[in-house]
Amino acid sequence: MARHHNISGELTQELLAAGDDVKVTSISLANVHKLKPVSIDLFIQKGVKGRFYLFKNLSLPAGVSYVYNTSFNNKANEFGLYIKLTEADTFTLTGSINPTGTNTTVPGTNTLFLSELTIGDEIVVSSETRTIQSITNNTTATVTAAWGSDLADDTSPDCNPVGLVDVIIN
Repeated sequence: MARHHNISGELTQELLAAGDDVKVTSISLANVHKLKPVSIDLFIQKGVKGRFYLFKNLSLPAGVSYVYNTSFNNKANEFGLYIKLTEADTFTLTGSINPTGTNTTVPGTNTLFLSELTIGDEIVVSSETRTIQSITNNTTATVTAAWGSDLADDTSPDCNPVGLVDVIIN
C-alpha cells in the first residue's frame, strides 16, 4: 500500500521508521511549490552507524516530479528512511504591501499572491517577518501573527519560500 507524505520546511523528517517492515519499490517526489526549485536529500540511516544517501542535493524544479526506483525492506531494527529539504532562495514579490494597524491582513497593491506565495511561506514587510496562513486572491492574504504596528508601504517585500514536496512511497 502506498504511503503519502506532505513535507515542508528544512527539517529532516522521517518517512519510514526502522521496523515498519515496508517493502519499497519506488519513491515519487513532486515539488508542489509554485515558483522555486527545492533541494532534496533522501537517505536511509541505521541508528548511529551512519547514513547511506539515495541522493543528495537533488534540485527539483517547481512543478516537476521525480521517481526513484529501488528495492528494499526496512525490517525491524534495520534502518529508517529520511528526507531533508533545503528551501528555495528568497525573492522579491511583485507589487507592494501596506499593512495597517495591528492585524493579520496582508493588503497588496499590484501583487501576485496566488502565483508567488504558498501557505507557510515567510514574507518580510518593512523588516517584520510573518508566515502566510491563507491566500484569498492576488491582493489579499493573511499571516499567522499580527503585524507589530502600522507599517510603511513596502514596495519591495521579500518572500522566504518553504520547500513543499509531496512524497509517495510504493
